[in-house]
Amino acid sequence: MASPPHAAKVLVVGSVNGHLAEFFAKIKKLDAKHGPFSVLLVAGNLFGAVDQADGDEIGALLRDEIPVPIMTYAIVGDQELPRRVAERIALRSGEICSNLVVLAGQGVLQTSEGVKIAYISGRFASQDAASPDASPGDAAEPPDAAEPPDAAEPSKLECAFGRASINDLVAQVAAENEKAFQRTQAQPSIDILLTFDWPYGVVAAAQPGARFACNKVSFVCAAVMPRYHFAAGEGVFFERPPWKYDDRVVVGRGPAAAPHFTRFIGLGAANESRHGKQRWFYAMNVQSLQSASMGSSAPSAAPAGCTANPLFRFGRIGRTLDTRSLPRVLAAIDGTGDGDGDDDGGGGGRRGPGGRGGRGPPPPLSYVCHSCGQPGHWIGDCPTRDQQKRQRTDGPPPPGYVCRRCKEPGHWRADCPAGDARDRAHQADALAKCWFCLANPDVDQNLMVAIGDEAYVAMSKGALVVGGAPGGEFRGFASPIPGGGHVLVVPIVHTDSLRRTREAADDDDGGATRRLGAEIDRWAAAVAALFAEYGCVPLAFETSRCLPHVHTTLQMIPIPKAKAAAVRPALEALCAAEGLSIESGYPEAPQSGYFVVADPSTGDNLFLHIPKQTKGFNLEIGRKLAAALLGVPEREHWRECVVSEAEEGSERDKFIAAFARHDFAR
Repeated sequence: MASPPHAAKVLVVGSVNGHLAEFFAKIKKLDAKHGPFSVLLVAGNLFGAVDQADGDEIGALLRDEIPVPIMTYAIVGDQELPRRVAERIALRSGEICSNLVVLAGQGVLQTSEGVKIAYISGRFASQDAASPDASPGDAAEPPDAAEPPDAAEPSKLECAFGRASINDLVAQVAAENEKAFQRTQAQPSIDILLTFDWPYGVVAAAQPGARFACNKVSFVCAAVMPRYHFAAGEGVFFERPPWKYDDRVVVGRGPAAAPHFTRFIGLGAANESRHGKQRWFYAMNVQSLQSASMGSSAPSAAPAGCTANPLFRFGRIGRTLDTRSLPRVLAAIDGTGDGDGDDDGGGGGRRGPGGRGGRGPPPPLSYVCHSCGQPGHWIGDCPTRDQQKRQRTDGPPPPGYVCRRCKEPGHWRADCPAGDARDRAHQADALAKCWFCLANPDVDQNLMVAIGDEAYVAMSKGALVVGGAPGGEFRGFASPIPGGGHVLVVPIVHTDSLRRTREAADDDDGGATRRLGAEIDRWAAAVAALFAEYGCVPLAFETSRCLPHVHTTLQMIPIPKAKAAAVRPALEALCAAEGLSIESGYPEAPQSGYFVVADPSTGDNLFLHIPKQTKGFNLEIGRKLAAALLGVPEREHWRECVVSEAEEGSERDKFIAAFARHDFAR
């Protein structure tokens, strides 16, 4: 049996900025004192400014007259390379001299010890420096008006990169993540990521006025998921506490699998910089992730003090990158970061100054409002909102009506100009705190099961049923389905009703609403297929109040197939007790609330109309119906069924494993 691979001892340094003979002499001393090191990595400018370059020193390096004691790989920072160095790179594929390779552009390399290093050289092509007057509370990264959405690669590839470079690197990593696997899910494989710019998110606590923090680098880090991320662009030392990802992102196999985590380290310059003397090197032992994913070694356990993913919106990626998820992951960059204005570097989606209702950045050029189908504004700022309000009031106010808000006649209170700003602010605040919006950094990731392009599947908080029924039977609230099976199918975009997904025309809003409806149906069919394997059918229902600040969901609860025919009689009994009646379709008014449940025995939709005054309507009537069918009335209210996060995670993992063969987004 082969012995486990040995860890590689790696030394990483920040910018060198010339003085190469002196620098490599320092490295020789460090290697003698703390080594021997397998490899040296330079995360910034190896050479100084071109107009200050020491011609004799450059020549001596190219002639191998300056000893390079360790195999060294250096990315390019923000300094243009000396002409003779650039020519040598082109001639020798990056090799400058013995033991020294310059990593221009982007790519993935693997050392002889199996350590995989992803890199992208330079600064993002059109990113402007952040304002020196920026304060820690400024959430949004400065927009890059100079870059069109589909900007080509910059001409000076040696010290700048663009979106094509990002796409190429992420595609390479996707292939690397799959290399060690046959018929199994890919795992993170990149041990070290080298960039010059720092990523937004990690920069907020360390350098509020950071010049080079870049959302594009945040995207790269979130997609690549390296074990270590080094950057030297700020010239200061900063080591952030490590962060973990979604629980599905693991390294290792079987019982030895462990949650994956990332460490970020910013490094100072080897020669004193504008920040004064800073720690400029970092040494560590690296056991390659690839060896752990192949089962050749045990993965490192997540250290104490791990935090949530600080990369905010990019945390939505939430899974290991592979070739199947690659198109969806690459699409995320078109709506985020530098020049697009969709993500804020300080955290919190679009809640920074100047966006929705004046509380965040404007939408990217690629964004189309899902309400009116026009670009240029978020759905929360849609100008058709006033028209929608008027639809609820059935025409102009009668003579003598006086608005109770401004005390003036001629308009309904809902249309009062004095209230528009306050209403927008209130709605934007409600949307920012929405439980189900993935743009909310506080969304409960512990319940997530699968994420598609338009909708996602999550376990229900306070699930009505749990797993563990023996022998494939259904006993009370003990379901035969692993994890219980009470799930929600949720639109990714904030949506207050699924009615429009059924009634929208193909050409409405570019087909976005119809695509959402189609994907929700596809997820529902996938869940139903899993239920069928255990002799169950779904009780699928939606309760929609058609309120802009309420995010609708399709709930699916498994019930025994033998009880399918009892759904309508049970609903009729509830209606009789509540003074309601079963209707044949949606309410006439588009903005009226409704409850709809699919009869699993006939396929018919059974509707209840929610009156305008919802105080007397039981908004948990769908759950009450399921509890009545299963004979567990004590579980009608979700708050009475909430369990610990550990139990939630256990149930979720069991369901994910059973649902995997039906998850079309994997």
